[in-house]
Amino acid sequence: MTTSCNKSTLETLPDEILLQICKYLSCADILISFIGLNYRITQMITQYRHHISLHKISLFRSDYLCENMFPQIGSQVRSLLIDCCYSVLQDDLFIKYFAKKISITFPQLERISLVAYEDNQLIALLDSLHDLNHFVEIRLYSLFGISQANRLKVVRSLFQANNHRVTTILMDEESTFLRFQQNDSYLNIIRLRINLRARTDLSFLFHAVPNVQYLDVIIDENYYSSEAAFGQNLPPLLHLTNFELRSITQPWTLEELLLLFAQLPIVKNLSLYLLTHDRRLVDGNTILASLPSTVQLFHYATYFIDNMDIDDIDDILVSWPSSHPIMCFHEETSLFLHTLPWGFTDFHFPSLINKKISCETDHLNDYYSSVQRLKLQIDTNFTLTKALGIISQFHQVKRITITITDTSEVSKEEQRPLPHIPRLSRLHRVSIYGSIPSDLNNSSILFNAAPNLVRLDLPFEFLWQLIENQQIHHVLRHQITSLFIHENTTSQSSITFNEKHVPTIASTFFRVDVLSVTLTHLRHSPIAVPNDNIVENSTEPNLPIDEDQQTNEVVSPDSIESMVICLLQEFKEHRLIGFGIRGNFCKKLQTDAKQWLQQNTILSDQRFEAVFNKQIDQLLIWM
Repeated sequence: MTTSCNKSTLETLPDEILLQICKYLSCADILISFIGLNYRITQMITQYRHHISLHKISLFRSDYLCENMFPQIGSQVRSLLIDCCYSVLQDDLFIKYFAKKISITFPQLERISLVAYEDNQLIALLDSLHDLNHFVEIRLYSLFGISQANRLKVVRSLFQANNHRVTTILMDEESTFLRFQQNDSYLNIIRLRINLRARTDLSFLFHAVPNVQYLDVIIDENYYSSEAAFGQNLPPLLHLTNFELRSITQPWTLEELLLLFAQLPIVKNLSLYLLTHDRRLVDGNTILASLPSTVQLFHYATYFIDNMDIDDIDDILVSWPSSHPIMCFHEETSLFLHTLPWGFTDFHFPSLINKKISCETDHLNDYYSSVQRLKLQIDTNFTLTKALGIISQFHQVKRITITITDTSEVSKEEQRPLPHIPRLSRLHRVSIYGSIPSDLNNSSILFNAAPNLVRLDLPFEFLWQLIENQQIHHVLRHQITSLFIHENTTSQSSITFNEKHVPTIASTFFRVDVLSVTLTHLRHSPIAVPNDNIVENSTEPNLPIDEDQQTNEVVSPDSIESMVICLLQEFKEHRLIGFGIRGNFCKKLQTDAKQWLQQNTILSDQRFEAVFNKQIDQLLIWM
């Protein structure tokens, strides 16, 4: 019989404190640790039983949940997230356990979220989603490119999932584009966020989802269609009330917008983020007069590329009435204009306007509160310090991507005070691409303002300079748990990633449990050599080799295979969950990655799964 004498201290804590503790634990940790402890605590974590996240979970824990926990609590699960970005082979395990019994194990499932799936993985899972009475929503994050052979099958499997019961499909901006066929028809779709290849694909999309009420479209491929002109055979969407369109790679005209508006007879909330050469699309009177009469809420942003003088700018500003306040940034041949407040989750500053923008956005913090993803392009004339001035306006940002390009131009930069960046409590990922800026030291301002930053994506030479900066080193080593190291930007880089750097990286980022590296600059080892042929000072000619003879892999120094061995050894104490290595590997490792790793690395004494993925040229290890 349980008595108060053997009641744990944990069980005496009030629910409020326990729920605060849960915020620092993964969903898997909470389920495994708390379910069954006592009735009160089991009830307290109801939300974690209803909404299961398999984000960043080890092979052992995922296997335990699938085999022991889900059969017990599966009937309570409402939503499920399967993460193949950090737990890189999780989809295989989930399909192994539930491919034929998802509807039995999770009868109340309403939504599933899939992270970093490939087309074959996606098709396999979608085909297992059937006869679920409550399942209506699919979310896709970072969906990989789809092969030509699978394009039609992916779309049909996705839109017809669960016996045509799915009503909501939401893709993020990092996912690949989808294409529809002329005769596609999915009457079940009510809410859709999707990426398309070109504006001409809008016609097939409108035909395919005639009952859609919420539609968010990104046309972001750098692709110019030579097919039929836009607007041809574009059908009306008679039920659409919320429409958002982002298309900033090919220019729009007013005539094209009018064709689009004509097919939105009851739209109420309209958001447009466009590129244009058409002067009329920055004139407030023209734009507002062109809107469908049903529009109640209008968000607008446009890049206008053309020559203009100061009088033109003044005319544009006065054309927008006080009912639709705007912010306007301009240079000699370009202008960026948007209504206030900013109405999109993404904000992308192209290099063509960066040089003026930071000095014109003071005191506008509330206008950018909706932004979750911020992209900046900077060069040697637009320093990191000025980029920080932009970042300071985005208090709710979750992810920042900075691309730094070299330029032959030389300009004398005026000295400016370092900007103050408020606490960016939601920022969890910073990605940096390109060259190293001259004022790299100032990046410490950003890192210090982001207490919850956990993921860093950057080239090796950039990472190495951050490590050598003691102030930045101290901040990052306590925060980063996911580290993605890319190839250097140019072959002329002064330092390249090799084995001598690994111990320093491993000791610096001691909290890292997910590691991804690009090692395409390293060569692979020679072919395998049979054991019986390794005879010192032998003068005998090569003898016939029995097919069953044991072979040893010859792992040469400074090869990519040697680097894999080194990385696994140095990160042994980190208890890695996911490990991805992109590069050119020896044939044995490509054909039987798990066996090679068992024979040549420290993984011989632990459980893991591994595969060389030819589609993305990457060795994936899940531990």
